[in-house]
Parts: sequence; structure tokens; C-alpha cells
Amino acid sequence: MILKQNSLALGSLAVAAACAIVFLSSLHPATGVPGGMIYLLTSWALPNIFVASLALGLAWLIPTATALRIVFALALSFVLGLNTSLPVLHDVLRYQQSVSSEVKRTVAWSTERRNDSISLKRRLWGPLLVAPFGPGVRIGSDEGCVCMYFLNAQPLYSDRVITVLSAALGKRVGVTDYAAALDPTQEQKDVHIDLTLSRLDDGWQAMIDLYDRGEKIATFTQTGIPGRALAARLGVGRDRMTASFFSNALDIFLHSNLWSSALNAIVPDYFPERELEVFFRQASGRP
Repeated sequence: MILKQNSLALGSLAVAAACAIVFLSSLHPATGVPGGMIYLLTSWALPNIFVASLALGLAWLIPTATALRIVFALALSFVLGLNTSLPVLHDVLRYQQSVSSEVKRTVAWSTERRNDSISLKRRLWGPLLVAPFGPGVRIGSDEGCVCMYFLNAQPLYSDRVITVLSAALGKRVGVTDYAAALDPTQEQKDVHIDLTLSRLDDGWQAMIDLYDRGEKIATFTQTGIPGRALAARLGVGRDRMTASFFSNALDIFLHSNLWSSALNAIVPDYFPERELEVFFRQASGRP
């Protein structure tokens, strides 16, 4: 009865429902290329329209003055925009960047190797996100197979390490898979860093060790990264779109909105970019 007498509330809730239906159905593999096209054209807007419409519809169900309804709609949109990420607010308020480093000596660049770079040892790192808010997955696509699939969200901690190392050295840094190397002694002959992520009582620890021809010469450590920063999700990768589809699709739909983006722009992320670049420059002996 209340909805029948309140056309604005009914219309807003209907728009919110339509946004969810269009978003999820267009992303599902069953809708094929037409669905994918609709997703690409509308996915940037539908999550925001959903939050705004749902907040407006619920606010207009309250029998009060219009001004109060608008205030309530705005507050409700914040809650709906964060939804399951609300506990992250507690993480952000408690988070204090904690880093330490030790440099025993700098890299001994020889005349023949002065133009060499520093590579990153490949490991199976967990998807540790540096942005507090937002979905844990994103959509990847391949024009060759005309298909879409879920990927880990960005930026990942490991990706940021590569970016900062490249900036410190002034050249592109690669990832080396020593286990698959033709030369089993390669790890003892080059200069590389080894990133390890460990779960401690107070959150995640990231440790970066710098090796110069087999000798560990420097270490950078960050502790206290909130536990929720690890976004380990099922169904990530090619040919796995249907595995955990609704869980991953809802994660994107519910967390890809302006509130998440705005908070990420305001609060500090979980990555010590400036401190790490100083460490890389010092340990590598590069100005």
C-alpha cells in the first residue's frame, strides 16, 4: 500500500532492480557477445545508479519532510555504497604504516654489469590489494576468443613493487622464474629481489630481500597490513567465468561505485611507495 501511494519510491526501487538485472545478465557468459557489448557500454554507470536509486527509494518510504528524506538518502547511499566493505573503515582508522629497512652494502656493479637491471623472483604471491576499498576482482577480455573472465583487482602489492623498482632504476624490471630457468645457477649470478608475503597476528607482512649474486645485502619490511587486504577469490582466470560467477559479479557490482573511489582518493593506501623507492635507490647505489 505504501509503495502504491508513493510513485517516486516505487520507481526508484524498480530502477535499482533493473540495474542489477541488466548488470548481472549482460556479464553472464550465456548472453554471449550481445551481453558483453551491453556490459561494456553500461557497467561504468549501473553500480552508481543502483546505489542512488535504492537509497532514494528507501528514503522516500519514510513519512517525513522532503529535506530530511534527502539527507537520509545521502547517508543511506554511503552505507549501501560500502555495504560489505563497511568493516574496512575500521581497518583504515587503525592502520599506521610500519616499515623498517637494513642495507648491509650496496650492489657491487662491475664495469661490464653497470647497465644491468634488478629482476624480481617469481613467486605465487597472494592477491594483496593496496587500495582499501573496491572489488576484489575485475573483468578481463580477449578479442581473439571474444570472451571475458575474472581477474584479480588492481593494484596488487607485487605490481606496485615492480613499478617502484622500475622508477628507482630508471628502466623496466622483469620477473624471473628461476625454477624454469635453463641455467640452474642463474639465481646465484644476478641481482634480484625476493618478495614474500606472510600472515602475522597483526595482519600481513611484506618482506623484500635484495640479493647480489647469491648474497642477501639488504632487506625492507612492512608490517601491519590489514588482513582484509588479501582478496583471495575463486573463479579467477581464463575459462573459469562460470565458477563462482555470482559471487564475483556481485563483488564488482556492489563495490564499483563513487563512494569506493572517493574514499580511496582520500585515505592512504597500504603501500609505502616513497620509503620503498628510497630503499631501492640506496641499496642499488643508483642516484
